[in-house]
Amino acid sequence: MTVSDSSVSVIYGSPEKPLKIGEVTIECYVLEDKRRVLMTSDVQRAIGLADGGSMVPGRTRLSQFASGERISKYLSSALQRELSNPIKISKPNGVEVWAIPAGSFPQICQAVVNAARLGELQHQQLFIAHQCEIILSGLQEIGIIAMVDEATGYQKIREEGELQRLLEAYILPEHRPWMKAVPADFFKELFRVFGWKYTNSPKGPRYAGKLVRQLVYKNLPKPVLPRLDELNPHSSNWQRRHRHHQLLTDSIGLEHFKSQLVGVMALLRASTNKAEFLKLYQRAYGSQVEMDI
Repeated sequence: MTVSDSSVSVIYGSPEKPLKIGEVTIECYVLEDKRRVLMTSDVQRAIGLADGGSMVPGRTRLSQFASGERISKYLSSALQRELSNPIKISKPNGVEVWAIPAGSFPQICQAVVNAARLGELQHQQLFIAHQCEIILSGLQEIGIIAMVDEATGYQKIREEGELQRLLEAYILPEHRPWMKAVPADFFKELFRVFGWKYTNSPKGPRYAGKLVRQLVYKNLPKPVLPRLDELNPHSSNWQRRHRHHQLLTDSIGLEHFKSQLVGVMALLRASTNKAEFLKLYQRAYGSQVEMDI
């Protein structure tokens, strides 16, 4: 774990005004560089990890848990870097504590749920997966940022250009060259579960592409998919000039897209048929697939 000796000061937030998710409370803050963060020790308690630091010097219990082989395979490389490099913050009372970016929290929960679906967790870790499912039912990545802003009071003075900067973080100003972001194995699993015949060039039913949109793109922050549709509209014959993922930024947009893809693929592999998959998907993401399939 690589961390800085200096801490980042909090500009909004208070221990008396935590983020509330059901019965769970987590201290949340907006930093001087405008990052929204959650206190690591509270996140650990929220998902059922023991209090305190890791048994490994220089690591938090959360980073040690997430780096284990049972969980790490379901985390994007960007998220693994974030968790191995926690943020040292200085709370309003001067106490220094560790924190993680708020947007990382639902991704961690989703990784734990995916690992549980595929039987990767030990029996004593299933409680953690249960806690993560409860948390996921009320969270989406863009939602938690809004909740932190409300809890800290930051939404009252948030700059008007904030939404546009979020879109800029996810979407490239120009189109990247063609690259294959959805692996063939994803479509193989999708076709198997939905009972479609797969070929080496899986054009398949028209619904295959629509399912990628429903299952993956709709789980990106809410403004992203409408903006992608605006930048990359379909023609009169429902064809688009580019693949949507060609418009995503490398560091944030494409990494988040890939992490969502991994999560859905894990649910597909754990399912024997369409009905079972849709049930797992609804439990994991808290929403139904909105199309007649």
